[in-house]
Amino acid sequence: MRRQLEGRVEVVEASRERYAALESLLSGKRWKRHLRAQLGALEAVLRHEAAFDEAMERIQRRAQADGWPVQSPVLVTIRDVWMLRSRLEALVRKRLDELAPVSGAPSLVEALSRLEKLVFEAISLEPIPGEVRLFEGDTADFAFALRLYLSLIGTLVLGPLANRWGGGLLAFVLLSLLFANIVHGVLCSGKYWLTSKRLVWKPYTGEPVQLSLRSIMEEGLQVSFLGVRVLGERKLFIQDMAQSHLLAVLMELRRQPPLLDSVRTERLADVLCFEATLQDGTSRRGYAVLRPGYVAFLPRHQGTEVLRAIIGTRSTLRVRAGEMPHLIEQLRYLPSEAAFDACVERAVAAAGGERWSAWEARYDAIAPVWKEIRLLTPGSSPRMLSGKVGWSQQEEAVRLLADWPKR
Repeated sequence: MRRQLEGRVEVVEASRERYAALESLLSGKRWKRHLRAQLGALEAVLRHEAAFDEAMERIQRRAQADGWPVQSPVLVTIRDVWMLRSRLEALVRKRLDELAPVSGAPSLVEALSRLEKLVFEAISLEPIPGEVRLFEGDTADFAFALRLYLSLIGTLVLGPLANRWGGGLLAFVLLSLLFANIVHGVLCSGKYWLTSKRLVWKPYTGEPVQLSLRSIMEEGLQVSFLGVRVLGERKLFIQDMAQSHLLAVLMELRRQPPLLDSVRTERLADVLCFEATLQDGTSRRGYAVLRPGYVAFLPRHQGTEVLRAIIGTRSTLRVRAGEMPHLIEQLRYLPSEAAFDACVERAVAAAGGERWSAWEARYDAIAPVWKEIRLLTPGSSPRMLSGKVGWSQQEEAVRLLADWPKR
């Protein structure tokens, strides 16, 4: 039988050695480290898989044509190797599922190729050419404070009870568990950066992970009280209870046109966003966007409509009131002033806001900028937009209002 198959049995037997070696590398807890140390084991399986498939097909066809006995040594070898390959295929899918979303049942070659890319990709912690860092956070700050606070409360409440019921040993065990809770929180924490192209996560213990914003799935942003889960070319969970919602909103904005892969690395100048109140028979709070030729007012609780108007889709994320200035800030990275102004115009229309040009409104220069900015529309039904800028915005406000008609 071996002579008739012209070396194909030897091909299958050689594959058995490669499968066993790769299975051994992927079976331990530190499988990524072991795989990086012996990259040749994975490459060997990929390189010879086409020859293995051809050999298996030829052997099975010949066995059926000649009616070989089921217990013949060649067919026993074939079954053993196929079982080993099936076990390896399941293990590869399991390891791949730990790192990234897996849909369907990818073949061994597809799963191994994707696993190789994820495990061996180089990750830069600094912005790459054409990329700008937009947002960052440290999950240890809030998480450590919360765990410390809860642990102290637990110590004060449960400590005396444990000492009364179980003596000093139970109290010691309780304190050890509470201390371990604090240490675990710190060890699971890390820093993250959102750039114009990717999300980068650098844990304090472990290896960094990056995720392309373009790869985020349609329902790939899942926000909860604990943090935000991101599903794309990788699986990533950032446990930042303080900023996770804002991070999700910025990723939603950045992963879709017009800001997807925006190449502008410097913010658009001559833009000022500040809290304001519009008085037009009623009083509405919101945010004013001041430009040299116009001012736009966006109601405070219409951030979701503003986001949908910018990206042009029905996003399921809800924008909180205080996150509106962050949306406007991201628009400053659009490639042109015309693109920025067009997005603001769509946002005003979707949110039920107002937009006044510098020719139809007046700047009330009686009040100094540091005290209040007042913009009014003359006529029988005057309207007023007023707000106060921060200390760092005052110089820019004076410059932007210099060419506005004065009242």
